[in-house]
Amino acid sequence: MRNLIFFLLAPMLVFAQIEGKVVKVKDGDTVVVLDQDKRTHTIRVADIDCPEYAQPYSKVAKKFTSDEIYFKEVMVISKGKDRYGRTIGFIRYGEGKDLSRELLKCGYAWHYKKYSKDKSLADIEVEAKERGLGLWQDTAPVPPWEWRRNH
Repeated sequence: MRNLIFFLLAPMLVFAQIEGKVVKVKDGDTVVVLDQDKRTHTIRVADIDCPEYAQPYSKVAKKFTSDEIYFKEVMVISKGKDRYGRTIGFIRYGEGKDLSRELLKCGYAWHYKKYSKDKSLADIEVEAKERGLGLWQDTAPVPPWEWRRNH
């Protein structure tokens, strides 16, 4: 029975991965990946939210993402699509790095608790906040979802 389930689910597991090169960094949490078939995929980094363009630290978050993965090979593990048709996914690169975690560690993103219950990501955010890293240097940083609602 386990083998049957595996064979039924295996095609979905393969379908849920994208491998390719990052050819554009739109902002801190959105990139474009070109796969081996020359198709582009817009990827929204899973479980985090970086500051919006007009917010403090948005340029720093974008530069961090660019420095980490621009024109590098990545693997995207998809969680699905958002309402704009972008793939929501975890971006793995380098020696086992995960972009969601790296952005949180440096204080360039919030853990998006509305869509993620991952305690380890919440802990990383708390650590960056306690250390006053990145956007946590501000006395009252505004989460992007609140900023979007008010603008």
